[in-house]
Amino acid sequence: MHYSEQREEELNTKTQKQLLLNGDCLGWLDQLISEGVKVDSIITDPPFNIVEKIGKSIHIFRQGEKQKGASISKESMSFDVGFDQFAWLERIPKILKKGGNLILFNDWENMGDIAKELRNHKIKVKCLNHWQKNNPCPAEWGRRFVAGREYFLHCTNGGKYEFNVDKLHKGEFHYPLTKQSEKKFGKHPNQKPLNLMEELISILSAEGQTILDPFMGSGSTGVAAKNLNRNFIGIEMDEGYFNIAKERIEKT
Repeated sequence: MHYSEQREEELNTKTQKQLLLNGDCLGWLDQLISEGVKVDSIITDPPFNIVEKIGKSIHIFRQGEKQKGASISKESMSFDVGFDQFAWLERIPKILKKGGNLILFNDWENMGDIAKELRNHKIKVKCLNHWQKNNPCPAEWGRRFVAGREYFLHCTNGGKYEFNVDKLHKGEFHYPLTKQSEKKFGKHPNQKPLNLMEELISILSAEGQTILDPFMGSGSTGVAAKNLNRNFIGIEMDEGYFNIAKERIEKT
């Protein structure tokens, strides 16, 4: 591969391949597409543009500590500011196999526009599902309802797709916030719990298939893929988060 401003790491084992790519996802996706790479599933959590919606910072007030709440600043969420929600979507049908699954997390306010854009690119939007947090962070406690859900779209690239369930699944995924033990190599403000990602991968792919996460963050999707004997391609622009993901996946 030769995409400029890039860093490429291969963390392969006898039975699995993990390709980690540091740089802008648009450049790397174009490179992969030009080489004819196809993946079985895309499971990803791109920036939400949440900082720009709320203001300069998001204040998180903890119960009993209304005046001492932590804040998430634009500096700590720099990857979120000015992110184009749509630029990468047109590349999905070019890299996702027919019958491939897409899981796309995002803010509920963005979902209608994202679903419309995906349909413009002939991606089939199946349904809107959610992760129900068992212990949600009480943002602005005392001034608003607790936002205890994160939403994601389940989509496919047409054809017959993997859906490995043996009973009715309501599309509700009940898990607590990410454990501190999963952040021992470093943390990401939007890090998803490993057991949530493992359940999604188990349902929507088979062993030996390849999972792509174009917004890898600290690597939870990659760790889950490795645990479940799937191949993985991860792209992350921020070098610090890339290094965290690399170490996590390497030591899994």
